[in-house]
Amino acid sequence: MILAIDMGNTNIVLGGIDEKQTYFIERVTTDQGRTDTEYAIHFKNILEMHHIQLSDIEGAILSSVVPPLNTTILNAVEKAVGIRPLLVGSGMKTGMNILMDNPKSVGSDMIVDVVAAIHEHPLPLVVIDMGTATTLSVADKKGNYIGGVILPGPVAYTHLRAHETPEQLVCRLLLEKKNYCLKKKTYEISI
Repeated sequence: MILAIDMGNTNIVLGGIDEKQTYFIERVTTDQGRTDTEYAIHFKNILEMHHIQLSDIEGAILSSVVPPLNTTILNAVEKAVGIRPLLVGSGMKTGMNILMDNPKSVGSDMIVDVVAAIHEHPLPLVVIDMGTATTLSVADKKGNYIGGVILPGPVAYTHLRAHETPEQLVCRLLLEKKNYCLKKKTYEISI
């Protein structure tokens, strides 16, 4: 079993998977104030809740959009299960070409979304990931990553609308009127 960790801005999703099945999926709040020991305790408790033995875990991998917490989470997993996770990032061999002006700028969340989708769905495809931000990631008919879009997530957008003043209405209208299209530079794809 592989311990797969997806660290987002709001939650850290932890799952136990292998090529045959998903054993569990749990969430822990992303909190930059927590120590590696605090996270290790959370992870160990999750494994115990699901009756997962440490000997069942053969490896671990972390995809993160919160770089300041990477070392904390890597250390926490190592404390909890005795394995140092791989960190998804530029240079990692995924089997997918990233056809962007600067492939290193593509978020690991968008990369793993497309790599996973390619194994489950026919090409070409668009992956929509709705979290703190909503991302759309595109693979062409050859399985190449060809671009994406980053938008405010549903909760963030609803929160903005609920606290909107007349002056902020102009900002919202500008967001809604922005010309969204597939981009090749990461700094162009987020609003």
